[in-house]
Amino acid sequence: MDKLDVDITFLSQVGAYCWLNSSSFLLSIPRLADFYVCNGQSIKVALADDADMALVITYIQGYMLAVVMQQRGQLVLHGTVLQKNGSAIVVCGNSGSGKSTLAATLLTQGWQLVSDDLCVFDTNGKVLQGCNDLKVWPDVAEVLQLSEAKPLAAQIAKLQYVPEGSSMGNEDAKESLDAFPLVAVYCLSEQHDNEQSEARGDGVLADVLSEYKGMRKFAPLKANRYRTHFSTAMGQDAMFMQQCSAFLAKTPVYGLDRGKAKLSLENLHALSRFITDSFEALV
Repeated sequence: MDKLDVDITFLSQVGAYCWLNSSSFLLSIPRLADFYVCNGQSIKVALADDADMALVITYIQGYMLAVVMQQRGQLVLHGTVLQKNGSAIVVCGNSGSGKSTLAATLLTQGWQLVSDDLCVFDTNGKVLQGCNDLKVWPDVAEVLQLSEAKPLAAQIAKLQYVPEGSSMGNEDAKESLDAFPLVAVYCLSEQHDNEQSEARGDGVLADVLSEYKGMRKFAPLKANRYRTHFSTAMGQDAMFMQQCSAFLAKTPVYGLDRGKAKLSLENLHALSRFITDSFEALV
């Protein structure tokens, strides 16, 4: 493997394989690749022998694209963006919280994918079009009957699902809007247990949708920054809060308690209804 010629003397180590400052970012993953992002303008990659190219591309479309935007001073949230009729929402949450599961459910109900896992704002406060293939767990693909979902990479258990109308598979879609006004933010959590989630007695999730009011909305936004330790090490904490105030002060931010009920089509539809109903009340 050819190593990238990067002087890490002036970089801070923020993980086992990661070094950065405000303008440089180095991620060195054994047996895969070195990735270097500089000044929000370039991504350099040095591949290991027999590197899994699908996994390399996944890192570029995720980590590296996010760092490019962060280095440019743009607001980046950890969330999946969907749109309907030209207005967008973002579903935020920690890894494994169910963002992709909920997004896949909404895609079967007429929504379109804007960006998977990354919510990037332009200077006008609109969310940008991103890499719009969705990564879903095999059991979710089975429940939602996503027969088009294909294996992504040998080291990734998730499947790659390219929705109908995606710019990856539809030339006409490439001419569509590349930025959308954001109508609402939904932050996933898992708070109640199975007994509470079946409190209605019909086996359907008794999910709770609650709005964060006033200054309380900034805590969930801060919790859902993309790779918080990256942007903090870049010295962007104050800028992040300023951007949230500028772009999201009037945007509703909701907490969505998804519960722990068993994965089923019925439960997924019950969960998605909370988002669709609240969205339709806003637009």
